[in-house]
Amino acid sequence: MGRFLAFILGIAGALIASQGPGFTLQYMQNVQGRVDELTTIVEAQEVEIREYGYTRETAMNECRSATDLLDAFCSNYRMAVERLEYLTVHLAELEAATDYVRPLVLARNYDRDIAMSVREQFEPAAPTTLHGAVYAGGGFAVAWGLPLVIFSIIGGMFGGGRR
Repeated sequence: MGRFLAFILGIAGALIASQGPGFTLQYMQNVQGRVDELTTIVEAQEVEIREYGYTRETAMNECRSATDLLDAFCSNYRMAVERLEYLTVHLAELEAATDYVRPLVLARNYDRDIAMSVREQFEPAAPTTLHGAVYAGGGFAVAWGLPLVIFSIIGGMFGGGRR
């Protein structure tokens, strides 16, 4: 019975892990869209800032000591710049990884808001790429092998091998 249950868990692991590459690609597309949008916003704000003789760095320094109305503008500008810089680095990290490593990089370092947004729209599909098949195989091996070992240990403790 333990082997059968381990096999079923292995199949489930294969199906779940095989979605990693597709989810990662959709996540990257979401990040790219946000980077593009923030770039447009920040660039428009920086055009106005340059009219007053400021650069991004001098404007950020000015914002750190801002009060009242200027603080309201600075808060939005600062958040947009910081988010743009963070997402640009995050996207570059994902793009630098190979297709086989990228889902692992994402699992290690992901943006919760973006991941939730992607999860809401994500529809599982059969992997048709080699790296999708590799992840399916890895998911099967982990989700089958680990329970098999655990069930073997438990069976051995209770004499499951004796008749």
